[in-house]
Amino acid sequence: MDQDEPIEDMLASAIPIMREGSNWEHLADELELLNISFLREVRRQAQDRAPGPLDYLHGLVLNEQEIVAILTDQPGGGHTVDDDKEEELSRSMRQVEERISDRRRAAGPGNKLPQAQLTSLFHLERIEEQCLVLCLAPEIDWKYSKVFAFLQDDVTKKQPSVDLALTLFCKDMEERLTARAIFSPDSSLLKYRLIHLGVSSDGLDTLQQRRLKLDDRIVSFLLEIPRLDECLGEWVELVAPSDEPLRTVVPSEIRDRTVRMVEDCFADGEAHARPVIHLYGREGSGRRSIAECVMRRTGLPLLVADVRKMPQAAADRAEALWRLGRESLLLRAAIFVEHFDDLLHEGRSGELAALLEAIQEFSPLTYLSGTKAWKMPKPAQLFLSFECPVPSSTARVGFWKEHLQDTSHMVGDSDLVELASKFNFTDGQIREVIEAARSRSLWESQPAQPLTLALLNRACRSVATQDLGSLGRKLEQSHAWSDLVLPKNQLDQLSELTSQVKRAQLVLETWGFAQKFPYGKGVTALFEGPSGTGKTMAAGIVGAELGLDLYKIDLSFVVSKYIGETEKNLNRIFTEAQDSNAILFFDEADALFGKRSEVKDAHDRYANIETAYLLQRMEDYSGIVILATNMKQHLDEAFVRRMRFIIHFPFPSDEYRQMIWEKAFPGDAPLGRDVDFRWLARKLKITGGHIKNISLRAAFLATERQGVIEMDCLVDAARRELEKMGKISTLADFQVSENQMVAFEAAEVA
Repeated sequence: MDQDEPIEDMLASAIPIMREGSNWEHLADELELLNISFLREVRRQAQDRAPGPLDYLHGLVLNEQEIVAILTDQPGGGHTVDDDKEEELSRSMRQVEERISDRRRAAGPGNKLPQAQLTSLFHLERIEEQCLVLCLAPEIDWKYSKVFAFLQDDVTKKQPSVDLALTLFCKDMEERLTARAIFSPDSSLLKYRLIHLGVSSDGLDTLQQRRLKLDDRIVSFLLEIPRLDECLGEWVELVAPSDEPLRTVVPSEIRDRTVRMVEDCFADGEAHARPVIHLYGREGSGRRSIAECVMRRTGLPLLVADVRKMPQAAADRAEALWRLGRESLLLRAAIFVEHFDDLLHEGRSGELAALLEAIQEFSPLTYLSGTKAWKMPKPAQLFLSFECPVPSSTARVGFWKEHLQDTSHMVGDSDLVELASKFNFTDGQIREVIEAARSRSLWESQPAQPLTLALLNRACRSVATQDLGSLGRKLEQSHAWSDLVLPKNQLDQLSELTSQVKRAQLVLETWGFAQKFPYGKGVTALFEGPSGTGKTMAAGIVGAELGLDLYKIDLSFVVSKYIGETEKNLNRIFTEAQDSNAILFFDEADALFGKRSEVKDAHDRYANIETAYLLQRMEDYSGIVILATNMKQHLDEAFVRRMRFIIHFPFPSDEYRQMIWEKAFPGDAPLGRDVDFRWLARKLKITGGHIKNISLRAAFLATERQGVIEMDCLVDAARRELEKMGKISTLADFQVSENQMVAFEAAEVA
């Protein structure tokens, strides 16, 4: 401590010179009052301590006189100060106290002085306010650390202790004993982390010896420094109400009801009910827009907290969530928790409890944003949970137009209807699709070309959430309509299927058919016929025409021997397919969609339950489901009734088999001049699947011979395929040479 500077002068210089603004004026008065308390204690200690040669080592050594004074002093006896000086100090304290009271009264009921706000928010007593000022002093002027060292008789103690606080603000021992309660764990100062108690390295300090440290966030609050709590900086954003036009994508009824409810809770400017609103829905469904709409009407800022960006340590996360709640109280801000579902996972129950405790204790209004329904356990306040639904097809058309903003003249209204009908996107996903399409266009050609329907389709498929990889296999779609050989009636039905998907918005919503058909809005089709007749190829072509991914469901994953597991797997499939905008393709569907049987034992009962659940889930599904089977007679009649399309894939006639043979070979294949597809089609009574196998085997045989796919290669490949099929008896007659084939053709013509 600088011996050349009198303590009175140092304390006088510690009072802030800045007195502009009501808060600084108030803090200056509080510090002046604190300085008077310091002066009183300095004078008391000076009278109790006789001058000696070791005064300059005060705080470093003890002398015999001090030890005797300590041992002979009566507990609670206190110190004495010269009466005249005491009266002078008391008079000064009363004057400053009156000035502080006048300033607070002048501020009115809505007192904006930070210290007064803390007193109101945390129900502080006057001595607790004085402790805050005591700890704030060195944050304003470092010289106060010298005062603390001097008064505590230890140059290493540069922070105030509990004992110093009790000495300064209590008159006698009785008051000191009573005031110790303000430093108990459940007191306002410690419970709300306004002040922290320091602990020595050995942990042997008594309560009175423990140091006091003002919380950093409380320092900033008292000094009106605009910043969030330090532990919130990486994962919390403060959003202030804006006067800019607000765009909401949720239905107006949901938005207006939410606004009215919150406004009722804040009718007189105070949050009495302190509602907790749980919003769930798909990404981009407008959950945050509801909160921002309410924010504008109530004037409350919004603390947007992303729990995925929280600290890694579990203890730190619990503390961070508590501080998020306290921050909402300090700023009088609503809380918006993003990715709330993450806190519902196993192992994070402690964090969830910390969040619920914090919002119950502090937050005037809380939004919990997730993707699935949730119910708050034993809510102690107003709790509401509702879904932000996926927009209707008509609304999606509007979103497409809005986000495109007429920048692409190559996408017409009919194209937007098709996109809105095929892709069950939210507003946020549509915006993401358009950005992805623009980036793709720029990558493919510079400068970027106008957006086309094909480009938007590809972007849609890249944006759609596809989590079906563990449930099924994505089928690559390399075929076109020209590759499919079917009678005209079947081709017309397939074309009609794709047309219904593309025009669903017009018929169901614009024309109002959705009101007549609350269920079964999805497109369900049954492809039935012998194996190898093109059912899987047709499903892929439908997917390619619609620009949708096709997933072949793995029945080995779906069907489980454990009760209830099959239903869970089916629910997961349909739920994720709905979000992925994918086509579900169940091959060999009779294995899963079989007929319900008479109940003879528990196995029959549970098998029937699985079938009934599947019937219900298909009826609720609004996407596209294609079933394929070669045993239609084994399907339950209820499934057949629910099919919008039942398309029969017939065994191909000679004419169609010839067309299949001709399409089985790519244009670059080296076909021999002796190859006669017409003869093969009439001689071999097989389906397109077998023809495909024969063509590939013949090509490999040709690589080992003359390098040309000639008739002998096809005959040998066909023989192998027939052997595989078990048609051994027909092979003896299946011998061909050039002369024999000419004779055969002549007989056919005759």
